[in-house]
Amino acid sequence: MSDRKAVIKNADMSEDMQQDAVDCATQAMEKYNIEKDIAAYIKKAALRLFLRR
Repeated sequence: MSDRKAVIKNADMSEDMQQDAVDCATQAMEKYNIEKDIAAYIKKAALRLFLRR
């Protein structure tokens, strides 16, 4: 378990979308250690999540 906590300071998206984005980033950081891999995971997940809306 990580001791990191996401802080959203300013957002132009719904609360649900914000939570989905945080969850996606958390999953990526749990699964990968290399920033490039984390970014690729987030990009794929974000496209999947946010294009369906």
